[in-house]
Amino acid sequence: MTGVSVACPAKVNLFLRILAREDTGYHQIETLFQAIGLFDRVEVRRQTSTGISLEIRRRESVAGSGDVIGDLGQPEQNTVMKAAQAFFATTGITPSVSMSLTKRIPAGTGLGGGSSDGAGTLAALNLLYGRPLTRSDLIELGGRIGSDVPFFCARVPAALAWGRGDRLLPCPPPPAARIVVVVPRDRANTAAGYREASAGLEFPAASVMLDGMDSADWRHLASLQANVFERPVFARFGRLAAVRDTLERRGAVLSGLTGSGSAVFGIFDREREALRVAGEVRGGPRIAAVLVVPTLTTIPEPVPVSAAPGRAPAS
Repeated sequence: MTGVSVACPAKVNLFLRILAREDTGYHQIETLFQAIGLFDRVEVRRQTSTGISLEIRRRESVAGSGDVIGDLGQPEQNTVMKAAQAFFATTGITPSVSMSLTKRIPAGTGLGGGSSDGAGTLAALNLLYGRPLTRSDLIELGGRIGSDVPFFCARVPAALAWGRGDRLLPCPPPPAARIVVVVPRDRANTAAGYREASAGLEFPAASVMLDGMDSADWRHLASLQANVFERPVFARFGRLAAVRDTLERRGAVLSGLTGSGSAVFGIFDREREALRVAGEVRGGPRIAAVLVVPTLTTIPEPVPVSAAPGRAPAS
């Protein structure tokens, strides 16, 4: 095996609240992750020289205006590179890989693209090198890389998460549906969002989600939907609240902010309805793109590749 390719899905948070603020500055959260069918792709290949290289490609293949993907930073600071370094440091294997990352998930939107890319990198390298790490090892390692990485390392479509996102309970996913994702030109700052969302907050003492997770039904989940970041993000970007309200009025069974922002989503039972509403929202003020993708009931696993670099099947 000379190479491995992995599709890295985005996510939305169907429920998100802050449970506590640590002395370190980190926050303890409670959330319900749901993976969606918008993918980045990571490919890793053995090379003859020692070291790790990373090429980042932007795939602006979504209808919209302006820069949809956003600022990706420098390759050496990318989560893919950090994950690869962590993998080789943990396993003791000498690194000799070239990697490519094809971006479709917009950055700074709460869709989890960077975290998913990091988890995908760990999974791809683990397969390439004969699975030296167990799934539990990968989840633990992912927790050292970033808060949402453990969920993507678990390779499940839905999960409850606590702590820094590293305590996971996989859940039966709701039936496949269509999700309208509205990507604004404005991007949220996660650290600032946590400061504002937790300011003056009376932290709850215990989970409220476990008793409510006996049904994987969208309408039941809608009754639990809440996101503590909506208050500060909607206060900063007032148009986003109007977009969320529009999705709800047009028939979304569940709508809200994605993670700490800034994208907004709505879940629809039927694709035709989702496409109609997406067309109504598209072109609004300061909207970069409107995507219609499925929610996921399974997660694609990494696959060996033998084609020329960059020729892995597109997501």
